[in-house]
Amino acid sequence: MKHEILSIFPTNTEHGEGPIWHDKENCFYWVDLLKGKYFKGNPDTLFVKEYSINQPLGVLAIRQKGGFAMAVRDGFGLVDFAGEKLKLINPSPEKNNSRVRFNDGAVDPLGRFFAGTMEWDGNEKIGKLFRLNSDYSYTQINDGYYIPNGMGWSSDNKTMFIIDTLQHVMFAFDYDLESGEVSNKRIHVQFDIEEFPDGMAIDSTGGFWVALWGGSKLIRLDPSGKKIEDIPLPVPYPTSCCFGGPNLNKLFITSSRIKLSKEEVLKYPLSGNTFLIETDLVGRKENRFKEI
Repeated sequence: MKHEILSIFPTNTEHGEGPIWHDKENCFYWVDLLKGKYFKGNPDTLFVKEYSINQPLGVLAIRQKGGFAMAVRDGFGLVDFAGEKLKLINPSPEKNNSRVRFNDGAVDPLGRFFAGTMEWDGNEKIGKLFRLNSDYSYTQINDGYYIPNGMGWSSDNKTMFIIDTLQHVMFAFDYDLESGEVSNKRIHVQFDIEEFPDGMAIDSTGGFWVALWGGSKLIRLDPSGKKIEDIPLPVPYPTSCCFGGPNLNKLFITSSRIKLSKEEVLKYPLSGNTFLIETDLVGRKENRFKEI
């Protein structure tokens, strides 16, 4: 299927990441990770508002009670509404470990917030996966990641998926929804050694839409991990995607220009922009972080 690729929002990021769709606001949020900024974009008016938290910001999660939970350099934090000063949760994981930062994450169907850490450049396999619980306590789930990325759950909630970009793998775990525990780690998708899977979205059929860092495209996989199609993009470094729009049939795609030289920026001027395609499938409503 040929998709029309639209560049939307007049905002260019250094390293766009963490896309989420806020259905109650009919708005799209995303982050400029290393700049410690996040943005709210209205796809109808194209108006964008920028916020800063003054430290690297990996991923946002919508809270059931309003506002956002965040995974940032110093751990987990909360804001009661967009633009409010970040309140760090104490204690927070890896707060005193300057070797790492949070990267990507997702909220499970019962409202727990998962996020993974990585060494700043991803060169060492010291990343860990954490779970923020509803009482603000946290649990380390496992470790051994270079760059923990795109996370999500199967349609029956019995399997959790997580990508490690530099292992070129999407892992699967048996998932206990009641406890939030994982087991039986295994490879669900083995990517080619030249492919660097980044963030992803899972559609209502359980299929995967994966951004290929350095690959100038998204790839669409069926629930078993078999590739269905390539979706070429006008930038070399797409980073992640999410479904949005009133019918959840629009795919919002973030990108980065952080690795580009001045000459490459001129060659790929849309790098760092956000893109939109319409799909023949629908996504899932964004899960919300649930607090006691």
